[in-house]
Amino acid sequence: MQASETPDGFQQQILSELRQINQRLDRVETDIGNVKTDISNVKTDIGRVETDVEKLNFKFDTYQNASDQVMRLATTIVIAAASVVILSPVLQAITPAISALVTGIAPGNG
Repeated sequence: MQASETPDGFQQQILSELRQINQRLDRVETDIGNVKTDISNVKTDIGRVETDVEKLNFKFDTYQNASDQVMRLATTIVIAAASVVILSPVLQAITPAISALVTGIAPGNG
């Protein structure tokens, strides 16, 4: 303390400094409150993103299963169509032989 300062002036200066520190602490407290709010909002947003990712995973799995089933169905249809195309002429070619065999075995021809 300097000799020219009075005790009242010194106290006023200390009180002024303490008020400034108090104001700064109030601002820091407000800023920390804002940071907490922001973190809470980020947590909420992350929760929404997780939910959206789970929904997308479910949709993708459903699409993949449906795609596999459609592929199996298409393969079955192609095999059935190819079988009809191939077996039809074969059956037509052997029909006379089968008819002759069945007619020759008939009970009245023995």
